[in-house]
Amino acid sequence: MTERKSKFGVGYLSPPTEKQFKKGQSGNPSGRPKGAKNLRTVIKEAASKTLSVVEDGKRKKKSKMDLMVTQMMNRAAQGEARFTQMALDQFRNIESRPGADSNSNVFEEADLPVIAQIIARIRRNTEGNSNE
Repeated sequence: MTERKSKFGVGYLSPPTEKQFKKGQSGNPSGRPKGAKNLRTVIKEAASKTLSVVEDGKRKKKSKMDLMVTQMMNRAAQGEARFTQMALDQFRNIESRPGADSNSNVFEEADLPVIAQIIARIRRNTEGNSNE
């Protein structure tokens, strides 16, 4: 690394040597600690924790998320408008999302040329290796 020397010794781009960071020293030693969790991670962990519940006379372990969905659907079935709207919104969200429920072997038309190029490249590489 090149050192910039000010004609005055100390100043802009030339801090005093005792104030410069030592090699291996962080510029923010009290910054975010390693392994700190963000809100999304904390919520996911809390929702995945299990509780013991009695359902149909049997003790079962269910995640908090399962219990929340069950409770939302039960209250929607009882006719509570707020929960009915929430349940319908969640159902529409799941149905409109492409993914696991749809046929995963179907490619978009835009994907087909890219797939054809990849297959051609693989064939060229395998043919080139077999001739050697």
